Amino acid sequence: MTRSWTALPIIVIAGLPVWTAPSAPVLLVEAAAGLFCVLGILRHALTPVVAGGALATIGYALALWSGAAGVDIVGAAVFGIALLVLLDLSDGARRWHGADIAAEVVRAQLAYWLGRAAIIVAAVVTLSLCGAVLAVLVPAGGRAIVAGLGVLIAFAAALCAGIVRGTRRGA
Repeated sequence: MTRSWTALPIIVIAGLPVWTAPSAPVLLVEAAAGLFCVLGILRHALTPVVAGGALATIGYALALWSGAAGVDIVGAAVFGIALLVLLDLSDGARRWHGADIAAEVVRAQLAYWLGRAAIIVAAVVTLSLCGAVLAVLVPAGGRAIVAGLGVLIAFAAALCAGIVRGTRRGA
């Protein structure tokens, strides 16, 4: 697997915040994020890539906070998928560095990554539609309660997934 595949997600996670709110602080944070990611890819180390992804996320939050535009669901979904693909590709490149990989393995891995991206896109569309419906049906005072319940459900699901994954690794 060549390292050039990681260039596109790095460009997306560094470029989308700059495109959202082109300012000097956002540009600085995203440049540092891109440098960390490139350093990690070149050294076959996952830690700098994760640090670069965290910086890119901070830069995107700064861009959303400082920009005049509101939250863009499509932009956030593209940013998240690009970050996930970057982490997957860099981890794969690190693990498979110097190895001969069968074409079937590469096809299976690509199918897995594309399937996961399709599930994420479907989840974003479904949750966006549910949010739009709830915004119409729920009165303004009850929206905070519904949002709080959504946060609790998401936290419980993440906790459950972490516990299940931890028991699988221990077995």
